[in-house]
Amino acid sequence: MTTPLQQLGGPERLRDGAMWMLAFLGAFTTVAGFAGQLDAVRTGSLLPVGAIALAVLVVTVGLTVQRSVGLEADDGGRPDTADTLELYQAEGCPHCAKVRRFCTRNGISYTLHNPRTEGSLLGRGTVTNRNRHAELEGYGRNQVPLLVDHERGESLYESDDIVAYLDENYA
Repeated sequence: MTTPLQQLGGPERLRDGAMWMLAFLGAFTTVAGFAGQLDAVRTGSLLPVGAIALAVLVVTVGLTVQRSVGLEADDGGRPDTADTLELYQAEGCPHCAKVRRFCTRNGISYTLHNPRTEGSLLGRGTVTNRNRHAELEGYGRNQVPLLVDHERGESLYESDDIVAYLDENYA
């Protein structure tokens, strides 16, 4: 089951966005305060105070967001799936990255294969490992991402289908 937080891009994306927004607001407030206090800016008396306040704000908010969205490690207890699940993928492929992020957020282990480079509109990418590429094609298509679940005898290609399958069976 996908939570609303995962639909927004996960807790990492929420935390990063909140930290950037607060850092921008803190910097903007500090600069605005300097503009109103030209004598203090010339003497440099407000610069350290503003920098420390901004750093404290960013760290405090980052830790608060981390605790509130549950970025703590769980107790585990999941079966080791590194030998069960294989992911054929290409670095730089956004669809492959989506599957990797889901696995990372949910503590799902897998064996990773890079049979070729990322494709484009004009082609399928350059083969970088002939044996792994032959395995990829052996499943029926020259397409990544491909998840192979040896335990359940399943193979899936589309990133949305892979994420839904992993969510149902392993998350």
